[in-house]
Amino acid sequence: MKRLLLLTTLTAVSLCSAQTTATAPLTLDEALSLAMSKSKVAQLGRLGVDTASAELQFAQRQRLPLLRACGAATYLNDPLEVKVGQGSMTSVFNDTSASLGLGLSVSQFPTQDLSLARGSHMPRIGSLMFAQPLTQLWRIESGVRAAKAGVAEAQRQSAQIDAKVRFGVEQLFAGLQVEARRRAEKQAMLAWQDRRLRDAENAERNGELLDDTVLGLRAAVIQARSELTRSQQDYARLSLQLGDLLGLAGRENLVVSDQLPVREDHPVTYWTALAVNNPERMIAAATVEKAKAGVRASRQAYIPEVSLVAGAHAQSGVPLVSQNNAIAGLTLSWDVFDFGRRRADVARALSRSRAAEVNRDRLEEEAARQIRLAHQDLVYADEQIALARQAVSFRIRAAELAHQSAANGLALEAAALEAEAQLRKSEADLTGALCQRHIALLQLYFLSGKL
Repeated sequence: MKRLLLLTTLTAVSLCSAQTTATAPLTLDEALSLAMSKSKVAQLGRLGVDTASAELQFAQRQRLPLLRACGAATYLNDPLEVKVGQGSMTSVFNDTSASLGLGLSVSQFPTQDLSLARGSHMPRIGSLMFAQPLTQLWRIESGVRAAKAGVAEAQRQSAQIDAKVRFGVEQLFAGLQVEARRRAEKQAMLAWQDRRLRDAENAERNGELLDDTVLGLRAAVIQARSELTRSQQDYARLSLQLGDLLGLAGRENLVVSDQLPVREDHPVTYWTALAVNNPERMIAAATVEKAKAGVRASRQAYIPEVSLVAGAHAQSGVPLVSQNNAIAGLTLSWDVFDFGRRRADVARALSRSRAAEVNRDRLEEEAARQIRLAHQDLVYADEQIALARQAVSFRIRAAELAHQSAANGLALEAAALEAEAQLRKSEADLTGALCQRHIALLQLYFLSGKL
């Protein structure tokens, strides 16, 4: 009797056999917090948002005027000089004197080189220019709209990455709960088969059982041990995967809490109506906006570029040029004929826009299909849960009766262990069905953009 109670207690606490350390079980909130802080993919998503925001800020700054200062100082070996050469004006002077009847005549005028203006060996030039785009603002605005769509796209990609991380953590969390139950089931099965084998060996020694029966039971014990080892391996694999997501690499025996969040269920029509909020579809919608902005920018390339300009110039060392000057006016630039380049660019932009729209619609349809499949899994899981609960209730009663019979000497201890093993299997099946339902509902929340 004492031995039976001991075995029953061991199997009842087998779900917690992984908790060999004194640490408390890891809760889902703690796991999600660790995953979001440690995930390099999530960090890259947030950096993508920062990059897109910087691109938007750059595009918005293109609306503002440009003020540019330029200056230069050079050295001239032979500076510019304006002069009248010796004797170069003689004929002009004599002809003018004769026409005026002055009677003056010179043999050489001027008698030596006469310098009128001479530049510096080190002239200095400086300018300050102001330019404000005018007609270019339309195209700049298209770039701003494309940059805003890029920010929305990056934000939605980051949100999708975060949702995928949360989905993966919660899925592994549920998987560990199921494997813990399966491991308890395999431990109970091994205890039952081992008890059967010992009973058979005793009967064999007493001549009450043939050798082939004992050999079969020994094979059953080996198979039960193999299944337990496989279950332990599955648990270790899931634990390693979860540990990698949480930054706890190499943890093969993570102990997780058995609590999972409760989410509200809805009819399938409710979920399919939310297919427009699917993360992939929302990203594609932002891509459509970028493509439409590209079409507008391509068409606006036909508009002449007109800018308002104003400036001031200052110089020293250059003769016959004012030292200070100012300008103001408009500049115009227009490609009169470009041999079809702009037309081809518009056609390319239209093709990209159309492809983006088709891809957005395709992703919405695909999301609706996946939602219907996930909801079907949810419905089947509900049916499995109802059946599994009935099985558990029957197995609990059967185990109680088996224990009572064994305690009263009306049945072998192996019969009680068999009932206990069957109960553990039913409990594992129920946990599996509950986790299946949880994952199906989690999938619905993810596909509808609510996660």
